[in-house]
Amino acid sequence: MLKKTTLLLCVVAFSATLGLADDDLEVLWEQPYDFSLMTAGFACYERFFTHDDFTLETDSALEAVECWAFFDPSFSEHQPFCVSLRYDHYGMPGGYYRNLYITDVEKTYTGDNFQGKPVLHYRFNWQDPMGVEGGTPFWLEIYSEADYFNWAARDEGNLYWQWNQFDKAAFFRLLGTPEDSRIQPASWGEIKAGFSD
Repeated sequence: MLKKTTLLLCVVAFSATLGLADDDLEVLWEQPYDFSLMTAGFACYERFFTHDDFTLETDSALEAVECWAFFDPSFSEHQPFCVSLRYDHYGMPGGYYRNLYITDVEKTYTGDNFQGKPVLHYRFNWQDPMGVEGGTPFWLEIYSEADYFNWAARDEGNLYWQWNQFDKAAFFRLLGTPEDSRIQPASWGEIKAGFSD
């Protein structure tokens, strides 16, 4: 009996971790990076702004953003980065919902080069989760103080650069915790009931 109970508890604990990343954050939305599809880069530094749209399926807490970008390595990279969400305004970026200055940045070279510049994978970790309502369209804006920082993109999508629409899509991924993913642990009554037969 003790062995069965222990095994069942282990299965419950293991099933609660399925579908989660190694840091317990789930992929909430993504346009995954694929260098073979990469056709452009859109500047997002100094006076240049790039926005791409997304809509989450469920109410969620955003906790990190990943993107793929390249910049001229002959210039120094400066932080912080600014990651912002904008409201949708008739199909284009509108006013700010929230913006964050990010200093917790993870950066990895992908091994790819675009126009002679290394393509890097960035992860921006937020100190405090940002609540986002499911079904509401938003625009992601990533702004860098790095000279000649360009957000990597592919054809087919809906991207705005300098307030002009392009049929492009930037590579990015949103990480966090959706509300409906919170797994309720089985009660002791349910566990005992399983052995009462």
